[in-house]
Amino acid sequence: MLIITIDDREVTEALARLSSRVSDMLPAMHQIGQALMEGSRERIAQGRDWTGATFAPNSPVTLSRKKGSRPLIDRGNLMSSRLHYQASRDAVVVGSSAIQAAVLQFGAKKGQFGQTRRGGKIPWSDIPARRFLPVTESGQLDPAAKSLILDTITRYLSDLDGR
Repeated sequence: MLIITIDDREVTEALARLSSRVSDMLPAMHQIGQALMEGSRERIAQGRDWTGATFAPNSPVTLSRKKGSRPLIDRGNLMSSRLHYQASRDAVVVGSSAIQAAVLQFGAKKGQFGQTRRGGKIPWSDIPARRFLPVTESGQLDPAAKSLILDTITRYLSDLDGR
């Protein structure tokens, strides 16, 4: 058997840099978190989900109680201001600290959360989903977000100079 050993410092160094980048994806995770958070903020401002579909309009009751007609937009910009992300070496979490975030993302049926002390239903009517986060109804990553994530990872791993 013939064994040929090639000692190419440039290739060895490039592989070492790639290995280092793969073991700590924190910079890429920060980029992904920032992009998904900002993308969600933009979609709230536009009144559209990650597919481009328009949010369901506010009900007449909601319109009578708030200033303006835009869903997920209130005086304090509650939903936009409560979006955040947390990045680690191998993961990123994007979400909202607003208590109503899950209902706004997935919707709720009339009475889904029980009753008031007086017997009224909570919520008093159906609340339509307004998918401001990049998650489909079935819990899958939205295709636009998936593309963004894959592009970011590809750029990060192909930049072996570390820029």
